Amino acid sequence: MPKAFHILFKFAVAHATAFFLCGQQLPRCTYLKDKVEVVRIINESTPPSIFNLEPNQSIEYGDLIATAESSRVECLLPVSTWRLGSLTVGKWIDNYSFWIHSGSILFCTEDPQVIHFSSREANATFEGSGTLIIEALENGGFKIIPLEAKGTLTTAKGGTKELQSARLLLVLGSPSYFGDAYDIDLMLMLKSSRLINAYPTPLPTMGRIGLSVYKQDLKLRGKYNALIGDAPTNDKIDIWALSDEANDGLDVESLLQK
Repeated sequence: MPKAFHILFKFAVAHATAFFLCGQQLPRCTYLKDKVEVVRIINESTPPSIFNLEPNQSIEYGDLIATAESSRVECLLPVSTWRLGSLTVGKWIDNYSFWIHSGSILFCTEDPQVIHFSSREANATFEGSGTLIIEALENGGFKIIPLEAKGTLTTAKGGTKELQSARLLLVLGSPSYFGDAYDIDLMLMLKSSRLINAYPTPLPTMGRIGLSVYKQDLKLRGKYNALIGDAPTNDKIDIWALSDEANDGLDVESLLQK
């Protein structure tokens, strides 16, 4: 068994019993494109079951979801929408907790909730409503991008911060703390991110996202000329500079990993 898969296997076994928690409603796949695999762990003595996810199929807590290149999936819970981008590996621990190993996800809710996001090395708790993009980083942490949000994000070491639309935050380390924050161009992301625009059904919060774009445009009267990329270490982050000409028709999936 490859080392990377062995690590994922052990992590999944530790949480496989979460399926029995509180009788919560399971995530249900409402849309998928191309190949999306499920790795289901029963116990340490039984080989994992690997199968292709199908539309309208429910996903059990602890199932590892892995999307292939150019693949994506949308799943619904009672009051939230979740999307997994291409080359993403992650899982629901329960209705209110999601662990991401690699790639990117989108979380969307119109109703206030308390949601726990975790990665290989970091974790944070979101309390409120909104539309968030979470992307795993090379250093084991993750970045969180509020497209529109009313709420807070809390880490063990960094305390609580109020989320602001178009204000990217880094969540790093264990115990987790906040890294630097960066302003992003919402309109550029709206046009370029497949987590937003490559699904047949619009997000229920598109009106709120549009309002955030409008507010940012009024405030700035211009565009940011940078994209926030990966973070190889806790002290380093990649930033790409863009000319105005490069913004036209830009496809940033390879940069944003969505």
